[in-house]
Amino acid sequence: MSLKDCRLKILNSMLDLIWSQWTTIGVSGDAPITKTWIIDPEALILFTCRIGRYDPRVFDAMLEWLGVHQRFINVQRLKTLNRRKELSGGRLLAAIANLLLKPSSRSKWNRLADQLLEGEVQQEPLFYLKDGRPHPHPNKLDPDFEKAGFSRQKYRDRNAIVGFRPECPSNLILKLRALLGTNSRCEIVAYLATHSEGNPSEIASAVGYSQKAVYNAVTDLYQSGTLSRRKKGKETLYSLKHDDWSSILSLGQPVQWMDWREAYSFLNSVWIILDNPALKGESDEAISPELRLVIARALPDLSGSLRAHLEGCTPKRGTHRESLAGVCNCIREMTLKLKE
Repeated sequence: MSLKDCRLKILNSMLDLIWSQWTTIGVSGDAPITKTWIIDPEALILFTCRIGRYDPRVFDAMLEWLGVHQRFINVQRLKTLNRRKELSGGRLLAAIANLLLKPSSRSKWNRLADQLLEGEVQQEPLFYLKDGRPHPHPNKLDPDFEKAGFSRQKYRDRNAIVGFRPECPSNLILKLRALLGTNSRCEIVAYLATHSEGNPSEIASAVGYSQKAVYNAVTDLYQSGTLSRRKKGKETLYSLKHDDWSSILSLGQPVQWMDWREAYSFLNSVWIILDNPALKGESDEAISPELRLVIARALPDLSGSLRAHLEGCTPKRGTHRESLAGVCNCIREMTLKLKE
């Protein structure tokens, strides 16, 4: 298999992954739902801003979902994650914010749109074919995307959004946001529901909020009587009182925490090399060293669950290609080729 073939296979597997997650949280579709991992809505938006440009259907499904469920999105957290170079949605977030500016939500999205659109912007196509060529130029440009520097056909809703299923364990963060409001407590509870305990520093690192915000939140939750805490040396460790939370969480099947910021950042770093216009037409031998370098640099810093998929954890029989394991299996196949 050539690197060109690897590129297409990895792109398809990443598109399958995001289709599966968007279907799980309320987009009508045939993709199998995500069952193993709790979905991170903000990280999914940013990853779709990159990979969704190769499938206008999933990109527009994201826009329609946001139009219906935007109250469950934490815009401040979205801005924070957007600062990560490997995950950034860049000016596309401004276009999305412009699209979502309505009288009822203007205060929520206005600052995001303004902050990302400073200075002049150069026009570029929004959507690309899977081989890297731009989609045909649209005959009626969408003004919200044109303002942010992207040309695309005017966006229209397709009425393909339903309510997310709160009983699905992968939707735990959205379920908690519907219950507790869109704040850091939702990710904190989701993290502790999948870990025996944690201190504010490690929880903050995992959930993408400041350590101070997490400390204040776990202190309040402890005061409410729904968290336990214990001292271990200089650490203060917190855990859920599962008897108090079991009826609310109602996790009928096992679900795991995944740092999707880390996972998507890694997948983006691989994709940036595979999709680099400067490398088009180059031989496999010319591209391989850059890919090997990206993967070698990333592996030591990856969490155990993600690294296991990449270093030889064979996906379980029946694993869908829409899963993270399916994507990692494609990258593993590519890395084996690079070693030849």
